[in-house]
Amino acid sequence: MKISAIIRNLCTGSWKGIGLILCVLVSLPVQAIKKSEYEPSITHVSTRVKGDKLYVAFILELGETPVKTQHKRTLTPMVRTADGHRCILLPPVVLKGRNRSIMEQKNHGEQDDTEAFRVFSGKECKNIRMDYHAVTSYQSWMEQAVVMLKDEVTGCAECGITTCEYPVQDYAVYAPQLRLSPQAECAREFVARTERRDAFLIYPVNGTRLYAQRYGNQAELAKIDSAVTYVRSNPNYEIKSIAIAGYASPEGSYTHNLYLAKARAQALYDYMCNWYNLPDSLMAVTTGEENWEGLVKALEDYELPYKDEVLNTISQTEDPDRRDEALKQIGGGVPYHTLLHAIYPTLRKNTCCITYTSKERTIEEARKLVFTRPSELNPYEFYRVADSCYAADLKTYRRVLKIAANTYPQHTVANLNAARICLEEEDLEGAARYLERTDQSAVTWNTRACLLWKRGESEEAMVWWRKAAAAGDACARWNLEEAGKR
Repeated sequence: MKISAIIRNLCTGSWKGIGLILCVLVSLPVQAIKKSEYEPSITHVSTRVKGDKLYVAFILELGETPVKTQHKRTLTPMVRTADGHRCILLPPVVLKGRNRSIMEQKNHGEQDDTEAFRVFSGKECKNIRMDYHAVTSYQSWMEQAVVMLKDEVTGCAECGITTCEYPVQDYAVYAPQLRLSPQAECAREFVARTERRDAFLIYPVNGTRLYAQRYGNQAELAKIDSAVTYVRSNPNYEIKSIAIAGYASPEGSYTHNLYLAKARAQALYDYMCNWYNLPDSLMAVTTGEENWEGLVKALEDYELPYKDEVLNTISQTEDPDRRDEALKQIGGGVPYHTLLHAIYPTLRKNTCCITYTSKERTIEEARKLVFTRPSELNPYEFYRVADSCYAADLKTYRRVLKIAANTYPQHTVANLNAARICLEEEDLEGAARYLERTDQSAVTWNTRACLLWKRGESEEAMVWWRKAAAAGDACARWNLEEAGKR
């Protein structure tokens, strides 16, 4: 039925034609562009970061008829976060159909397309295949961005017809798939522990005999007794050595002071051998010294006249006897008098250093100690507990290994493995803190580089990866290749 007949029926009151006219009107052709007619082809995509720039390149194919004669088509690559909050538009590719181009020239000349990467008009709009490339400033948020292509088509009356977006690449900046080094093996070693006590024992003037019950020496010897008792009373501890040293105050002859220091240390040695019935093989007397180091430390918090001059004299005068004489001349002898009576008495002392180890515990004993008294365990025992008790509980497994590192901040393997865990958890501050405690051995290099890379220090990371790769680290070689893909 013709539309005119339908209208006549409608006008004459034939209501049966209402439904029909609506159906016909809906089916009439309208100005519309199907998405498939203009869908671009994007291949050979490349995104690279060099210095502070992001380089984007791809091949764009637009087919035999990329734009109809009355249309203008603008294809704009963009770097955008998934949530759309941040976006940078790259130079667009502009296509103008023949009639559209003529209209623009007649009405107001060519529109300002100076920012476009390329403009195609009229007969040029056919079988377009082009190498697109653009550069923009790199920004850190681009690490979580994608590359899209916005395809906008407008009609001859500037009416919007379609706007489509096509994915170019699901990342703007390639995120290298880094390989962390395998967990370092913690060797079965017994860590040496120490109990140190300073005893300010008083001897007769220029004498070396120790009077345990005189001059208040009982209280000083009780300090040493507390250390010995602490170690000997624990069946899990084993004494490895006891070192006794003597220190003299610096006044007087250097040679005589060394004699007094060593002889008085020997007196304490004899006392301890007899009192504790200790074997000679455990005991040792170290060479006595004038306690200049103790003097400098004591002066740190002491208000002394001419203090700076005193400290300079100590540091710049090599011969100890000349140093002592030079101190007497400062400030008319006033500071020396203070040193002699207020500080020097605290420099005359014996030290007792007990070195011991903690025996290996059973797995069950060690498991309890990990969370209550971790210092009782040797580093490798934490790994025995983690492997035996928490292999299926990753959270607790990691916690145990971190406790090992916190208990032994000077243990490279324990802290390296803790840093590795932090990197897996994206805890960069924790990883840095643990790595600071490690040495500079090759086993740490790949982990160090991974941390630097994650912190954005890519150039420094590459230096460490190259060193590690040259040393035979397979993970570092992999990471170098991955980093090269950015």
